[in-house]
Amino acid sequence: MIIIKNLWKLVPFSIVACAYLILQFSWGNLWAQAIHTSLPYLMSALLLLVSLIFNRSRLALGAINACLAYAFIQNGMQQPYAEQSTQLLFIGTAILFSWHLCLTALYRERGSVSVWGLARLLLIIGSYIALWLAVRDGYLNTLYPTLKPFLVDNSHEHVWLGFALLSSQLASGLTLIIITLWKRTSTETAILAAWLTGNAIFFDFGLIAISTTLFSALLLAMFVSLIQSAYDLAFVDALTLLPGRRALDERMGTLSKQFSIAMIDIDHFKKFNDSYGHDTGDQVLRLVASKIRKVGAGGIAYRYGGEEFAVLFPQKKLELIEPALNKLRENIAGYQMTLRSKERMQSKKLGEQLRGVVSPREKGINVTVSIGVSQKTEQNNTPELVIKSADKSLYRAKNTGRNRVISTLN
Repeated sequence: MIIIKNLWKLVPFSIVACAYLILQFSWGNLWAQAIHTSLPYLMSALLLLVSLIFNRSRLALGAINACLAYAFIQNGMQQPYAEQSTQLLFIGTAILFSWHLCLTALYRERGSVSVWGLARLLLIIGSYIALWLAVRDGYLNTLYPTLKPFLVDNSHEHVWLGFALLSSQLASGLTLIIITLWKRTSTETAILAAWLTGNAIFFDFGLIAISTTLFSALLLAMFVSLIQSAYDLAFVDALTLLPGRRALDERMGTLSKQFSIAMIDIDHFKKFNDSYGHDTGDQVLRLVASKIRKVGAGGIAYRYGGEEFAVLFPQKKLELIEPALNKLRENIAGYQMTLRSKERMQSKKLGEQLRGVVSPREKGINVTVSIGVSQKTEQNNTPELVIKSADKSLYRAKNTGRNRVISTLN
C-alpha cells in the first residue's frame, strides 16, 4: 500500500507527460480517437487506484463493475441485436451490472485488502466470466428458444427492451433507491447515479458512442463521490455530523472582518459518562449537537473536541448573539432526555413508536451547558486569540456555577 501511495504522487505528472508526447507526433489524432474509446478503462483504473488509497472498497468494486460492463459492450455487442449471442450477452451484462451495484450499495466498508474485499471482487469478476463463457461456448443455446420471447420485443423501435430487462432493472432500481434512502451516504448516492447512467446506456443502446460517453460520466460521478467521502472523513465529525475542528481551522483562515466565537461545554460530562456509560454519553453528545446546530443568529456549529463545541458567528457582535446563546442554553437545560433501553436503541422502528413515551425501565435526565463567548477586538484581532478569550469566559462560567453564558469583550 505504501508503494501505491508513492506511485500515486506521480500520476499527475504522468498524465501531463503522456498527453504532451501524443501531441508531438503525427499520429496524435489516431491516439485521440483511441483515448476516447479507452477513456472509461483509464478512468476505471484511476478510480480503482484512488479508492484503494482512501480505503473505499465499495467505490473500487463499482469501478471494476463498470469497467467489465463496458468491456463486454465494446468487445461482444458490436453486432446486430438479432444475433442470438448478442441478445444473451446484452441482457446478461445489463442484469449483472445493475444487481452488482445493489450488492455494492448494501455492503459495509470492510477495507479493500481483506477476505471480504477479495470475496466481493471474485463474485463480480466470476459472474462476468461465467456469462462470457456461457454465451461464447453455447451453453445457453438450448434455453434460447424459451428465453427469446422475454429478450426481444418487436412492438417498438427499442427491440432489446424486453420483459426480462425491464422487470430486472425495475426491481434493481427500487432496491437501490431503498438502500440509498436507508443509508444516506454519498457512496450510495453515487451508486444510484451509476445505476441511472448505466440504464440510460442500455435503454438508448442504439445511439452512437453512448457507452463511451456515459460510462465516462458514470465514473466521473463516482470520483465526485470519492471526493465527498474524503471531505467527510477529514472535516465532518462522524458521531454528531457537525463539521469538526479541522473545518473550523480552515474557516478561521478566511475570517478578516467582525466575528464572534462561542465555546460550549457540557457540564459534568465525565461524571455523567462514567455513571451511565459511553453509549449514553454518545446520545447526549448527539442531542446537544442537534440543539447547537439550530442556534440561530447566523451561527455555524462545530464539534471542537470531546464534549466541547464551538459556534462561529461571522460578522456578528456580542450584543447580537447573546440572546440566541441564552435561548440555546435554556433549550438544552429544559429538554428532558430519556435514557433509552437497549431494545429501543437497537430498533429504530420501536424507537419511533415509543417517541415521547418513557417506560418504567427508562430514566429521564437533564443536561446543561456552560458557554463562553468573545468577539474580535483590537486586542483579540485574530481567530486564535478570540477562541482563547472565549475559552477563558467558558472557564469562568464553569467556576461560577455552570449553566450560564459569560462574554468577554477584550
